[in-house]
Parts: sequence; C-alpha cells; structure tokens
Amino acid sequence: MSVSDQDVVRDVRRGDREAFALLLHKYQGRLFALVLMMVRQPAGAEEVTQDTFVRAYTHLDHYDDNRPFYHWLATIAVRLAQNWLRHHGRVVIREGAPLDSAHEPSAAAPALSGLIADERSHQLWAAVAALPSGERTVVTLYYREEMAVNDIARALGVTAGTVKTLLFRARRHLRTRIQAAGLSKETSI
Repeated sequence: MSVSDQDVVRDVRRGDREAFALLLHKYQGRLFALVLMMVRQPAGAEEVTQDTFVRAYTHLDHYDDNRPFYHWLATIAVRLAQNWLRHHGRVVIREGAPLDSAHEPSAAAPALSGLIADERSHQLWAAVAALPSGERTVVTLYYREEMAVNDIARALGVTAGTVKTLLFRARRHLRTRIQAAGLSKETSI
C-alpha cells in the first residue's frame, strides 16, 4: 500500500523525522534531473538538490497540503537553481551547446531513463537541453514535470503570460531544430 505525500508530510510535522526520507527517495532523481537541466553542471545540480531538500524540510510548515508536494518542491529547486546561476555565473556551459551523454538526465537519474528511451525522444530532449535557459526551464517544467502554467509562473516568479511566451518561443526553436535534424513529424512537444 502506497502512502501519499500528504500523509508523509503529516508524519514529519508530528515529529517523525525519518518519514522525510520517503520523500527524498521518491523525488531525488527527478529533482536532480530538473536542476541539472537548469544549471548544467552535475556538481552544481547535486548542491542545489541537497539544498532543496534541506529547505523543504526546514520550511515544511509552509507547504500547502492542497497542492501536489512535488510542485512545491520543484518551486524551491527552481528558485535555488536561479540563485546558484546568479552566484556562479549565468553561463556555465555555452547556451546552445548540448549536454554530453555523461550529463544527460537519463544518465544522471535512472528513474528518468524510460522518458527518453527511444532515439526520437533522446534527440528531442537533446534539443531541449540546447535551448536558452529560460525556455529550457519552462519546457522541462511543463512537459517533463507536468506542471501547470500558473505553477511554473509561481515557481519562476513571473507571470503566466511570460511562461506562455517562453513556451511559444521554445516550441518555435524546437520545431526549427527538429526539422533541421530530420526528425519525424510524429515527435511533438
């Protein structure tokens, strides 16, 4: 029987510190992949991921049980990743340069390997990795993390219109890259 995230959070709030490990194990790989797409450095992604879980644990009283836990966690991660990028320089790896295979989310987080198992999906996410930072972030949050536009806007501290604009631009860039790469029209984002 699976325990809901809200049940685990209630247990932690009641003093069961060990219960938080369930959330850590459940979301660590997924969160690391999200952060890696943003900061583009595995060491930086590890740092931000760890900081996210520490921040979530220490501010668990701010979590709203009516919202999905992962979306709240991703919001913290996105903001910490943005801070990390400001502190460590905006361009860690030249924008537009694809991540090498050792740094792809599928290699870093085995739980995501099913998402990019076939070659078309792999090429699509490689194209996403080459997008400018803002576009890459909203595409990852919207399509991979399945967050709503309003949740993404809240996580990034921007308006829903800005998120929609970034998604529009990202789709346009991806369409151009997909056509140039000769990928099937069946591949959609």
